[in-house]
Amino acid sequence: MSPSFEDIFKNDPDKSFIINYAPLFANLSVSEKNLIIEKSKVADYNKGDIVYRQLDEPDAFYCVISGRVKISVVTDGKKETLEYLNYGNYFGIISLLTGDPHSVNAEAANDSKVLRITKEDFQIILDRIPRLALDLSRTLSRRLRKKDIRGKRIFESSIISVVNTARGQERLLYANHLALSLKKETGKSIMLINVFENAKPADEALSLQEGYFLTDEAIKKATLQDADSGISILNTSYDSLSASDYAANFNFLLTSLTGDFRFIVVYLPVFASASGFKILSQSDIIHIIADCARDSLQNTKDLITELIQKVNCPQEQIKVIANADREGGCFSCEEASKLLGYTIYAALPEGPRVAKKTILEEPVTEYAKVMRRIAREAGDVRVGLALSGGAAFGLAHIGVIKVLEKENIPIDVVSASSMGAVIGALWAAGLNSSKLERVALELNNNKKKVFHLMVDPVFPKLAFFGGRNIRRLLEKYIGKKTFQDARFPLKVVACNLTKREKVVYDSGNICDAVMASLALPGIFSPAKINGDLLIDGGIIEPVPIGTLLQMGIKKIIAVNVFPSPEDIARGYELNLKRAEEEKKKAEAKGFLARVIYNIGTRINKIFFPNVFDIIVNSIQVMEYVIAERDCVMMDVVLRPVSPGVNWFELFKAEELIKAGVEEANNALPQIKALISE
Repeated sequence: MSPSFEDIFKNDPDKSFIINYAPLFANLSVSEKNLIIEKSKVADYNKGDIVYRQLDEPDAFYCVISGRVKISVVTDGKKETLEYLNYGNYFGIISLLTGDPHSVNAEAANDSKVLRITKEDFQIILDRIPRLALDLSRTLSRRLRKKDIRGKRIFESSIISVVNTARGQERLLYANHLALSLKKETGKSIMLINVFENAKPADEALSLQEGYFLTDEAIKKATLQDADSGISILNTSYDSLSASDYAANFNFLLTSLTGDFRFIVVYLPVFASASGFKILSQSDIIHIIADCARDSLQNTKDLITELIQKVNCPQEQIKVIANADREGGCFSCEEASKLLGYTIYAALPEGPRVAKKTILEEPVTEYAKVMRRIAREAGDVRVGLALSGGAAFGLAHIGVIKVLEKENIPIDVVSASSMGAVIGALWAAGLNSSKLERVALELNNNKKKVFHLMVDPVFPKLAFFGGRNIRRLLEKYIGKKTFQDARFPLKVVACNLTKREKVVYDSGNICDAVMASLALPGIFSPAKINGDLLIDGGIIEPVPIGTLLQMGIKKIIAVNVFPSPEDIARGYELNLKRAEEEKKKAEAKGFLARVIYNIGTRINKIFFPNVFDIIVNSIQVMEYVIAERDCVMMDVVLRPVSPGVNWFELFKAEELIKAGVEEANNALPQIKALISE
């Protein structure tokens, strides 16, 4: 009998972690994951070790577990770095699938762990898991190589096509904005291809007509360089009467460019010819620009259906970008999503549509911020912040956020559990670090207010307290805002106790999700949603790193506020020392002070520890172990700890926030290094 996934997780956490969370493997079944675990090994590489060299014969599939792998090429005796690969990135795949020698060098940029599957075992996996083979075939198209004398200059190219069901020129402007934003956010080489229908004379645009023979020289001659932004622009034309004739030329064009450009943005006119769908089939991502009007939404729905049926395009590759209501009478994004039967990926707010001025010169506009978010996801440079649970300890998150805002550290998405969900939700709802701090400091040195906030007894069937006062506090600052209203993507983690599974909330009412996530078992009443009981997200993912990894986030700042056994021991000694000092002060003040001190000590022994301490501390022991296991995979982990503080002591807000500030400041060099990679 083969070992279960859970047994392997205990014995080989490195291997099971990457297979459970890396986007390539995360959606596989348990039996499929077990097969990969059986056929793979974890290889350790020290900084500078060679994984394989250029022109070596392919022997294995590789996937980075931790550390970084540098991909480089040697051309005419000169070594050039193409890319740095980190968690979840896989390599060696093209040579393995084609049988060709490796076209690049792979070297450990620092101490790294890599999942390795031999060529023979990899073929067995592909035979038994056909959908994995399909996913990898898409990678093959992204990593097309130009086999010419120049050699390889780009490790992987991504093609983003922009099509339109909206009125006006939004699609053309959007394509320009996307190209400019990608250049600004990634610093990579960008090509913008504009496809015009009978709109440009032959001497101004590269013709894609049948019978017109494309050459590298013709492509180079027609390519324009934008001096301000650094992007390359190629205008192309075709005759709509023979639109079906130029797909081969266009595919040759894309193949020619993938060796030189990391991102290729293609603006396509609207047409439903077989040729048009052939071009879209070459895309890695398709952005459909739509108005939130009924006719545009219906056209968008039809287009999505055709893409799925004719091109076999996965739904996750299709992104619907909605224009804001400019003329009235249009649906909201939530209404549009329901009519479309498809989630609106992003909404473009009202604003100027001048490409360079909007994106390069006015980055603070709401329109520019939306474009920035879209570009950072497409460019795979998003930074995720994982906020742990931890009851009162979670107030340290405010100190971390304070430093991140001060240093202008970009945070693209936040995942949060329990108390981290409270802080993350308030931040996403619009409270900056100063406002967060003011809210927390209202509890500072105010035991009465903390007691009122936490203690609202209910009939002790499912829990001791209802959490109603906490909900009132949340609604005071969040109101009825939904995740769609959040100023950045927010993922709130809860545990479905009925089904024994993790739940990630990223739609609907924010307060509902937070109340589910912070429902400490036995302490606060669980949330009831669709007949299921939802409890504290920290039970299943105390530091929600896996939630970010499954989104494909490579750069993660993890904040783990759970105290270690060493921290607990230090706190215990510190509290003994404080008690001794208080005793000496009481003795020095005379008889009455000693009596009051002794009475207080005896009362304290009666009430502490209590059932709440036993429940919460038991849970936090478990959460600490899980958190440490997950955090070991991260490059940046913050551990703000205040020794001697207990889980319920929200009235020590100032001390806890200060710990977060100090820890974040100490980690700034690591954070900035992560951001600048």
